[in-house]
Amino acid sequence: MSLIKTYLHTLQSQTMASQFYTLNQLKDRVDSMIKEQGENAPVAWWIFSAEDVIKYDDNGDEVRQPDEVCGEVLSNLQEYDHIYEAIGDAISTELGECV
Repeated sequence: MSLIKTYLHTLQSQTMASQFYTLNQLKDRVDSMIKEQGENAPVAWWIFSAEDVIKYDDNGDEVRQPDEVCGEVLSNLQEYDHIYEAIGDAISTELGECV
């Protein structure tokens, strides 16, 4: 297992239980990362919020879901481990091409 995959696996193991944040908790996490790494440190991030948990009615209009449904859907995204694996593979590929 490459060093980057080992790191990502360790990071995944440490953060899987805490991937579901409120926006305020996410802000605190980002503020902490800025303190640790500096405000100009590179980062890639994918954020999904209640705005992404929508259905469409018969007219094709968006129908927002209740907060409890949004929370459950977003929290359950933690079950998709293959996302972390795909990101780890992509980082390894890009790192190999850049270095």
